[in-house]
This record gives sequence, structure tokens and C-alpha cells, in this order.
Amino acid sequence: MKMRQKRTLLSLLTLCTFLLSLSLQLPVQIASSYFPPTGETALAQVDQFQVYHGGAVESIRITEYATLDAALTAIENGQADVFGQRLNASDYELLSGYPNAKAQWAYDNLAFMVTMNTQFYPLENEHLRKAIAFAINKTAIAEDAMNGTVDKLDFVLPLFNEYSVEDTLGGQYYDAEILQAQDELALAGMLDVDDDSVVEAPNGDEVIFPIWYPYDINGLNETATIISEGLFDVGINNTLVPMNFTNLQYQIANHNSTYAIALYQQELDQYGYEWVATTFATANRFVFGDNIANINHAQLNQLADEYKDAIYMETAESKGYQAMMLIHDISPVVPLFSYRWLSVYSEVNFVNWPNDTYAGAFGPWTPALVTPAGSTSELVVAVLPSYFDDFFNSLNPFFGGKVIGPDWVERYYFNPYLLVYDSPIATAPDGKAVPRHATSWEMEFLGVVPDLTNNESRANYYCDPYANWTDGIGMDAQDYRFTFDYYKNNSLTVYSSNLDEVKVTGIYLAGVEYSIRDMFLYRKIGVLPILPEHIWTGKDASSWNPSVAEVVGSGPFVFASFTSGTELILQANADYYPEIDVNPPTLRSLTITPEDPIPSESAVFRVFVDDRSRIANVTLSYTYRVGTINFTDSTVMVEDASGYQGTIPARVTANSVYWEIHATDIWGNSAKLANGTYPNVEEPVDESFAIDPVLIASSGVGLVAIVGILLRKRRSK
Repeated sequence: MKMRQKRTLLSLLTLCTFLLSLSLQLPVQIASSYFPPTGETALAQVDQFQVYHGGAVESIRITEYATLDAALTAIENGQADVFGQRLNASDYELLSGYPNAKAQWAYDNLAFMVTMNTQFYPLENEHLRKAIAFAINKTAIAEDAMNGTVDKLDFVLPLFNEYSVEDTLGGQYYDAEILQAQDELALAGMLDVDDDSVVEAPNGDEVIFPIWYPYDINGLNETATIISEGLFDVGINNTLVPMNFTNLQYQIANHNSTYAIALYQQELDQYGYEWVATTFATANRFVFGDNIANINHAQLNQLADEYKDAIYMETAESKGYQAMMLIHDISPVVPLFSYRWLSVYSEVNFVNWPNDTYAGAFGPWTPALVTPAGSTSELVVAVLPSYFDDFFNSLNPFFGGKVIGPDWVERYYFNPYLLVYDSPIATAPDGKAVPRHATSWEMEFLGVVPDLTNNESRANYYCDPYANWTDGIGMDAQDYRFTFDYYKNNSLTVYSSNLDEVKVTGIYLAGVEYSIRDMFLYRKIGVLPILPEHIWTGKDASSWNPSVAEVVGSGPFVFASFTSGTELILQANADYYPEIDVNPPTLRSLTITPEDPIPSESAVFRVFVDDRSRIANVTLSYTYRVGTINFTDSTVMVEDASGYQGTIPARVTANSVYWEIHATDIWGNSAKLANGTYPNVEEPVDESFAIDPVLIASSGVGLVAIVGILLRKRRSK
């Protein structure tokens, strides 16, 4: 009885120490340098695209001009700040007459490549294919044939893809390298045995490679000629075969078995390595559009299988990178160039324009990052009549049956919808994904969770609990569920046919399921706008034409006025919420089973943790006191439906146990959530061990008990 009283007294003393620790407010420790910077460092680096945020622009006016000359004149004179559409290549020369109109190039994912049919003898030999790669003068193609409107490529990723290595590793095949090409020909067994200035095949036969090319695509006649001449320079006999673009594309995509070399247009991966890692699997030799080289290569097959079997992003990234490098080395295709496109802006009224090589000068980062050069804070966007005729004819982005996808999101028009409606993530100018409404995200597959099949994916988005719609109602995971159901049921996005259910877990976690296994699904659907369920419920997506007053969004701007076909004005949303999370996790509740444990029995700890972002790690540490000796261990607590769970194993020889629970979020903010001690009934407690105030101090955490914390009032759906 006296021992139980002592334990009760000890518990009260521990409780008092906890309350004292609340007042101490000891500093939070950063657990690992792996995480992004926190605190003032993080806030200072917002412009390094760690999070999408509001900016200094107070209003945006989109104004129609009748002609391109009129729009460029307005930009030249400071009456407009940016042209809200791509410039046509035929108009590039006009810029020379407008010195204040600055050009910003952005990268496309549309590329041309030389593809080689590995079933056409002797193109199965990788040394021959590398010889062809060395013989091509990509610099001449880019500068002379394509007049500087393309960028040279050595790797099969677009330059805006975050995994592109072109800047650091590109250049091996940019210029024709005659000696290297001849060395590769020798390794391929192709020699000029009859001194006719062209090499023969290893079996001694004369070989002439037909080169198919699209004569009806601008610059491709000249490109084909440069390639042909380069091959002749190293002794490879060839002949040019002009073809209609549509027919050529179809024949190659449909695995025509008679072609040898062809100039083929390919859309490369905007995000990740999906095409790179999988297309050249042998199984795809009969899949339309895949394995256009008809290659059968054991290592490519293995990488494709390992990529498709990956259940963690790190594995997919590794296998995709290896596949990209292998394609570069064995050259079933030789990338030539990717297209670039031009946007126009002025620094008369605003400075600090982002070099957005993904979305151009009129991309969504412009209003977030530019700052006024003088007193004006209104950004004026000049557009042509086609803007209001074809793109923005209603405050409803789906009006008239529009289907949205990658091209709609950005890179073709200045997109006010994405300034009014938030998306889960944003694509930064450097190509990386950064938080917008979702503070973090993760992908799940079979092998990580049991409730998916091998042909399914789930993108989990962790919603920002600080987010509100502009009418003051909280934005949460139910809006995600509604939005993606709405997209699917009304066929509003190019991904609709593969969207499945949305699994909502708690208030702020939404898992969007997809009927295709796609490692980078979170990027594709994560840039789509989230709609407010309480506004859009019952609305016909195609016919609803709301007024300014009826539109409720969550983004950095709100619609202020709209004159159909003429002008649109947006005002800054003063309550826009995204910012880097600098606060540590907090404890919502803790239970210990049994409620009053002793060291000679196992104790199960369950905690619920609150944080603005996703929790990266919750750790239960414990120390057994055996006589005067301490034995310390720890376990990572596992999350399930009952929170995070961890167990301290029984130790019959211990006279007391000290424990503490730490949590770290994905931004590296860390806190000690709770701690305490429990003794054996039979043994006295070393109180200096049990209530050391340094050990048990916590960072703003409540009692070691089931403690509820008051949450800000949310709506009920």
C-alpha cells in the first residue's frame, strides 16, 4: 500500500514537472539535416521555391488587345507587364522592334529523335548505333536547321523535368565526332573492305540505310540532310526517304519492321521516368507507341521490371535514372532536340521576374515572385482576342465542356483559374514539386498497403489545416473527395477514366486512387484545382456560368470583375495561407496499456499527434534502471488506425523505467511530446532518475494522459 502511495506521489510529481516544462518553453531541436531548413532560414528561402506563396502583387488586370503589335506596344510603353500567351515562332522577329519587351524561353516536352530499328541488320549492334550518334551534328541542326528555336538533347527527358541531367552530363553527342564514330564502327565490325569510302556490314555485304523523315515539318528537311551528310562523313551509306509526318509517325509507332532509321517526334515525360524506364521492354515491341526501336535488351528489360515493381519513390528514381543512362549509352534512340517556346515581359513596372523554364513569364509563379519597381502594384497582362474566345470565356473553368489537363494547367495561357482555386502542389520554375494546399504527399502501392491491387496507385495528400475558402469555410479532405469524384463523374480531366475512389482518412488526409500503376501520379493530378464542395455540389459543370459574387476559391487571388471578351480583374486574397511549417508536432492524446504498468510487464503506448504537415517519425525511447545501471533503447512507433503505437518490452530485473516520445514532421520540426517513469512495486524509485527536469522537459506539450487539444472551429460536412 505504501509503495502504491509512493507511485501515486511520484506520478503527481511527474505531472508537476510536465507543467513546469510548459512554462520553460525549451527550444525545439532539429532532428536531421535531411529535412528542408526551418524557422527563419526557411522563411528566407521561400523564393527558392520550397512552397508556393502569396506575393506583392495586389491586383491583376487581364486586358484584350486587338493585335500582337498593339499588345507589344503596351508592354514596350509600360502599359502592360506581360503577354499572357505563347508567341508564335513566326512572330519572334517582331521583338527586335520592342527593346523593353524581354524574351523568356521555356522548354517543351515535345522532342525529335533518331530511332533505329534494331531488327534491321546490323543495327542490333550497339556500337553501330553509337557510331551514328557520334556522326550527327546536333549543334548544326539546332542553329541552322531549326534557327535557334530548339535545345539540343543527349538524354530522353525534357529540360524542365526535375530529373534531367542535360546541364551536367549533356554534350557527348552535341557535335559530330568523326574519330569516335569511326572507332565505334570498328568495334561493330563495320569496315571499308573494298575502298569505296563506305563501310560494309560485318558479314561483308554492302548496306544502305534508308532514313525516313517528315518533309512537311518545318526544319526537318534540313535536319535530315545534316544527319545524312554526317553519316556519309564517317562512311555510313544512306539514302533519304521523305514521308508525310502523320504516316511516318503511325508506321514507327505501329512497329513497322522494314524501316532502318527514322526521325520521330516523341512527347517526353513531364514528370519522372515512366516512358524512359518502361518503353523499351521487349514486351512492348507490339504495344503501339512503345519500344519504337524494337529492341530486345536484357538490362533494359530488368530495369523496366524493377521500375514497375518499385513501391518506394527512391527505388523508382534509381531505376529510372539507370534506364536513362543506359539508353544514352546503347542508343536505341538518339535524342536530337526539344522545342522551346517564347514568352514576353517587361521590367518597367515590376522586377525579380522568375526564370520559369516550365511555364514561361506568364506562369503562376510570376504574381508570387515579382515585386513593384515603383508605386504600382497592379500587374497588367496583355492578351489577344483568342484568349477570351478560346480559353477564358467564363468564371467556370469547365464551361462549354472544357476538359482540363497538362496543357490547360499552364504553359499555353496565363491561367487565372489556378490563382483563384488552389491545387495540392505547384511545379516550381526548377521543375520540382512544392507544397501549395497540400503540405506534403506520398505514393502508395501494393506492398506498402494491402488494399490496392498491383495495377493501382494512391496519391495521399496531406491538407493544410490552416486553409480556408474565401467565404471563411474550412478547406479539407472532403473537398478533395468531392473534386476528384466530380472530375471522374463529369469527365472533366484527361485522367478521368482512370480516377477511382478517394479515401478520406481523418479531416486532412485524402488518398486519390488511380486504376493504373503510376509512380508519378501525384504530380499529374496534384496540379489540378480543388473545388469547394459546398459551392459546386449540384452544379452542372458544362453550363454553370457563375457571377463574380458566386465564385468561392482558396487561392492567392479572387475574381473582382469580369467583362466578357474584354477584361478580367483579380484582387489579392489577404488570407492566403501557404507558408513553410516551422512549428513542431504537438500531442493530441496518449494512452498507456496497462494504465499503471510496471517494468516486469510490457507497456503499449499509443499517441495521436497533430501537425500542420505530415509526421515523418515518432520514436519511443526508454531506459531501464537496473540497480545503478541504465540500459537505453528505442523503437519507431508504427502508425495505424489507433494512432502511433510502440511497446516497451517487459524487463523483470528493472527497478524502474523512464520513457519519452519524440515526433518529427517532414520539415524537420521536432518535439518531445511526452515522457514519464514507472517503477516496480517491489523496488524503491531513484527519484533523481525518475524526475530529472532536463530529461522530461517537453516543448509546449500537455499532460501525460489522454489530453484533447482545442482545434479551431471547422465546418461540418
